[in-house]
Amino acid sequence: MADNSSKQLDLDRLRKRLREKPRTKAGQVRQAWPDIRDLLAAGHSLKDVWAWLEGIGLEIGYRGLSHYVGQLRRRDEATRSDIQPPAAEGSEAATEVVTRTRPLVRSEAPAPLTSRQGKARDPLANVLERETKRPGFNFNEKPDLKKLI
Repeated sequence: MADNSSKQLDLDRLRKRLREKPRTKAGQVRQAWPDIRDLLAAGHSLKDVWAWLEGIGLEIGYRGLSHYVGQLRRRDEATRSDIQPPAAEGSEAATEVVTRTRPLVRSEAPAPLTSRQGKARDPLANVLERETKRPGFNFNEKPDLKKLI
């Protein structure tokens, strides 16, 4: 067995590959993602960005690009939600260092969903509304005796 502790790693060879075109289309989109994200944030349409990517040699269909952009946006959002500043309690001198050794466990009751207006949103509200307004005959197991003939 060779002793690798005395040898230096030649990282320059690896660093040279950073600017090379990745083998896969997903890798190519990931490599261009910071620029794509900035263009979209500046107000350019995904269709324009797609045309520009075709012009620089990234041959990808619009639908594929849209799929990869959605994945990368969700990944960025998940990364942002994982990085939360610690709550300040007391003084700065009493700061705790927290390391994550296992995935966070979500609480038993999920946070209520909210709509864009800030109101609590019930995802099954439309189903419940339709159930109460069903057309046709609805059998009632326990009828009100006062309403019977």
